[in-house]
Amino acid sequence: MKTALKIALQGFLFSFLLTSYSASAQRLYFCESVSEKGDPIGLNQFFYIPQEGITVAVLLKLPYSVEATQIEMRFFKLDSMNNETYVSTVPYDVEATWTWFWKGVDFKEPARYKVYAYADKERFLCSEVVDAYVK
Repeated sequence: MKTALKIALQGFLFSFLLTSYSASAQRLYFCESVSEKGDPIGLNQFFYIPQEGITVAVLLKLPYSVEATQIEMRFFKLDSMNNETYVSTVPYDVEATWTWFWKGVDFKEPARYKVYAYADKERFLCSEVVDAYVK
């Protein structure tokens, strides 16, 4: 009985670690800028918006080539119950061999945003939440 429990626990731990790794392997980052090597500079999940708005670099990093020609970032506002309201879609062209890419995105309204990344409009890549507050 102890052996079966030990095997079940090991299987659960392996599954958990595998899921955690694959979920964090591709990620959106929100930052002030991006280095030439694709590293986020001024990384943050919270940004203060001056009256005129702010441009934030949205960086997508993948552990593999994107194998697509266009990426879409779909922006949704989240309310206090995490209900989503569509805001906009920001497309950009990419090369199929790229493993990271970024685009400057303007934030003009304070809100909690959920951003989804899709390759060629259909293939979900990842999502992330960012908060934008008024100064």
